[in-house]
Amino acid sequence: MNDNRTKISFHGAAGEVTGSRHLLETGGKRVLLDCGLFQGHRSDADAKNRTFHFPPSSVDAVILSHAHVDHCGLLPLLYKKGCAAPLHATPSTAEIAAIMMADSARLQQGDAQFYNKLHAEEHLSIEPMYDEEDAELAGSHFEHAEYGKAFAPVPGVTAAFLNAGHVMGSSMTQLDIDTSAGRRRLVYTGDLGREETLLLETPAAPKGADYLVIESTYGDRLHAPLVDAAGKLADTIRRAWKEGGKIIIPSFALERTQELVLIIDKLRHDKTVPEIPVYVDSPMAVSLTEIFNKHKGDLCFDPKFLNYAHADGDPFGFDYIHYLRSKEESQTLNNKGGPMIIISASGMCEGGRILHHLRNNIEKENTTILLVGYQAQGTLGRKLQDGEKRVKIFGMQHEVWARVDTMHSFSSHADKNDLLAFIKAANPARGIFLVHGDPEARAALSAALAAEGIKNVKCPGMGEEFELN
Repeated sequence: MNDNRTKISFHGAAGEVTGSRHLLETGGKRVLLDCGLFQGHRSDADAKNRTFHFPPSSVDAVILSHAHVDHCGLLPLLYKKGCAAPLHATPSTAEIAAIMMADSARLQQGDAQFYNKLHAEEHLSIEPMYDEEDAELAGSHFEHAEYGKAFAPVPGVTAAFLNAGHVMGSSMTQLDIDTSAGRRRLVYTGDLGREETLLLETPAAPKGADYLVIESTYGDRLHAPLVDAAGKLADTIRRAWKEGGKIIIPSFALERTQELVLIIDKLRHDKTVPEIPVYVDSPMAVSLTEIFNKHKGDLCFDPKFLNYAHADGDPFGFDYIHYLRSKEESQTLNNKGGPMIIISASGMCEGGRILHHLRNNIEKENTTILLVGYQAQGTLGRKLQDGEKRVKIFGMQHEVWARVDTMHSFSSHADKNDLLAFIKAANPARGIFLVHGDPEARAALSAALAAEGIKNVKCPGMGEEFELN
């Protein structure tokens, strides 16, 4: 690498939504922005996740935007393969990511054991990418930085975290870089929160950016208003009560589970729905909900939520919602009849206990599978959302007789209008890179920006690099 060049290259979430990995190179040093797990079809995901297009040992610093696995889930493999760099994150992100990485390791091991058992006679097997020791190794490199506090990941670069409003602890990274052409400011949004929120403060666009690397997940569409979420969820609960069925909700353990519990808690308090049993079946979600309760007085939360939390005392409803940790507790749900709500990870149905609940209930007509988050191309969740009538779970075919509903109100990502407003407010002087979006979403956002007279917009491809001058 020429030490006089400053450049950025894109090694994940370039033309797709998961697996964020962006590499900044300046002054002979390398700074990796996120190191996420690609989620999709097993063989495709395995190939993308196990391959780094740069030597992990060559990375001098890692900056983590937030703790979702599509942003942090490959950190254990990065450090397993020789990275020894400091790992910068906000304190909340570091605390949550340690849980997420360890859980990812356990899920990989559990899914591999179950898959290998089912396919032993076919001599088919899969291996986890990393184990809990690798997750602990990655976690041992965390260095905390509070919002707004400057730190130097490498010589010639000054960084600061800004609230991204996406999930607890999530941050945009503002990087002031000494280049041969002068000082340049690059802002990486990570995943950007929406204007309308249940839990977190709305993110504000930073000023003075030369370059903006911004997600485009919902660059081609608008979200339904959050005010609709409670009514639609109440209708689903009342229907399940009448039919005696189960509502299976694949949910991201971080943020989405807490939002669901908060709305159900309000519905119960308002006597809007019958007292249907609710099970949060995810050890990680239990731990994360405890972290939410611990931090609910922090400034990163929306004032409306803080007021409700103060009045309610227990906004996540521990008194009557059943939080399950053990495998044995989870298995008892297989033999229990409905009605009930089961909230379980993972949100895209690509691993974890949700697969067992789907396997046991997907062929029952009185089951409702309620999708409440983004479903990436190739995932089981996306196949269900697209109406496929036969799907594979652990490699075995299942008929889909369950009702599959989608609620778009819950998204914690900025939608098209939010993204446009943010980009216009940030007004980057030299260039915009659209990442973390399917081709259709990126193209739509790029066209919308062009219609607003905003130029120098790039949609980088996998491995593509650009000089920052």
